[in-house]
Amino acid sequence: MSTATSRGPRGPYARSTERRRVIAAAVLGLVEEKGHEHLTTAEVAARADLAEATVLYHFPSRDHLLVAALEHSEEQATTLIPPIGSAAADLPDRLREFVHQTTQHSNVTRLFMTLAAQATLPGHPARDYITRHRSRVVEVFTELVRARQHAGMAHPGLDPAVVARQFVATWTGLETAWFLDPSFDLADLVVDAFRRLTGQNWAEIRAMLLDPSTGL
Repeated sequence: MSTATSRGPRGPYARSTERRRVIAAAVLGLVEEKGHEHLTTAEVAARADLAEATVLYHFPSRDHLLVAALEHSEEQATTLIPPIGSAAADLPDRLREFVHQTTQHSNVTRLFMTLAAQATLPGHPARDYITRHRSRVVEVFTELVRARQHAGMAHPGLDPAVVARQFVATWTGLETAWFLDPSFDLADLVVDAFRRLTGQNWAEIRAMLLDPSTGL
């Protein structure tokens, strides 16, 4: 491996990458503070200490800037979901904590929901990002369901990929409903949906019946 490669990008490319990162961080900061609805490129330029023309050179539209903010948020996030392949018994608790975290960052979550809806339009700047994001989330939960099946924590007859897709869709719908009417506990319903869709209740009853110590 060459020295240049080991040191990573250098020269103009490195400066461009760093400038894009600074701009994305500026957008994310503004979204967290005031939401995305009235955000302007002039505000972003001022926050990033750059000319507005420079901002638009790297991100040609407001939508591109908003996508960059979500990508930056995802890079900065510390996931609370166990690694792929983990069958951790505390997954429901970790999932509940993760849901609480998303509701605490409500402006960023609202931005994601807005761009996810707009991404259904062909050619929208958010389409590729949202598609990749959804695919990654479904992949993570597919492996989690499969691992929990092997550990006896989920029904063995279920298709992990189908369950994962159903769960992600359910979570998305519940999240939308919660932002319209936050009178229910979103985390509780998301965890309950996971238990139901994976057959966790069935698995727990089966394990109890097969446990000699229960005397059943």
